[in-house]
Amino acid sequence: ILLFLLYISPYAFGSHIVGGDIYYNYLGNNQYRFFITIYRDCNSTGAEYDNPLALSIYTGNNLYQNVNVPFPGSVQLPVLFNNPCATPPTNICIERAIYNVLLTLPPCATGYTVSYQRCCRGPNITNLVNPDDTGLTLTTNIPGTSGFAPTAYQNSSPRFTNYPPILLCSQDNFVFNHVATDPDGDQLIYSLITPNAGASSATPLPPQTPAPPYPLVQYNGGYSAVSPLGPGSSVSIDPNTGILNVNPNLIGLFVVGVRVQEVRNGVIIGSTVRDFLFRVF
Repeated sequence: ILLFLLYISPYAFGSHIVGGDIYYNYLGNNQYRFFITIYRDCNSTGAEYDNPLALSIYTGNNLYQNVNVPFPGSVQLPVLFNNPCATPPTNICIERAIYNVLLTLPPCATGYTVSYQRCCRGPNITNLVNPDDTGLTLTTNIPGTSGFAPTAYQNSSPRFTNYPPILLCSQDNFVFNHVATDPDGDQLIYSLITPNAGASSATPLPPQTPAPPYPLVQYNGGYSAVSPLGPGSSVSIDPNTGILNVNPNLIGLFVVGVRVQEVRNGVIIGSTVRDFLFRVF
C-alpha cells in the first residue's frame, strides 16, 4: 500500500507539521491577500496549529515587516479509498488550516519575499538526514520593479488545484493531476525540487523567519529531488501538464517537493512549492 500523506503517522512522537504552501492574490491598490496552507496529523501528540502564525516579509535581505496571522480554525479531510483489494488503515486523521492575511506592499525595486518557518518533520522519515531536527520553510515572492516588466508586481501567484489521494495500492502506477492555476494566465512549468528546511528542534517556532535564501533539506544517500523514493522507485512530473507519475519500491516515509513556476513573456517571475510526504508500506 502507498499512503500519500501531508503528515507523519501517529507513532512519530511530537512532530505534526510536514507540508503546505503559500500563494497570494493581487487585489489592486498595492494590496495582496496571502494564503498559508498547513497540513497536520491530528493524531499527533505534537503542538497544535500556531496561533498566531509568524509571517516575515523581506525586501532583499532587509526585514520589511513581521505579521502575526490569527489561527482560522481547521478542518478534518476525508480519507478517500475505493480499492476493493485492500483494507485501509483506520488510524489516519488529517486536518488542514488555511491562514490568510491582507497586506499592503508598495512596489519596490527588489520585490518582496514572504516566508513562514516551522520545525519539525519527525524521526521516522526515511530519505532525510536528521529528520527529527529538520523543519520547513514555506515561501513566495512578489516581483520587483527593476526587472523586465516594471508592472510585474501586479501579480497573483499560481496555486495547486487538487488535494492528492491519501491511500493507493502498491504495485500500481500512481498517477495524480498536480495541476495549478494562475489568475493572470501566465505560462506554468512544473518540476520536482528539493524542499526547504527551516528552524530546529531547539527553536521549533521562530518569532521571525530569517532572510532568504533558505537552506534545503538534506537527502540521505541514494535519494534526491528527482528520486525522492530511492533506488528502484520512480517519480516524474510532466513539466507542461503537472501530471505526476509514481512507482514506489522501498518502504518508508519520503519527503517530496513539487514546484510550479509562472512565466510571463518568456521570463520566470515567481513560483509556488508544495512540500509533502509519501508513505509507502
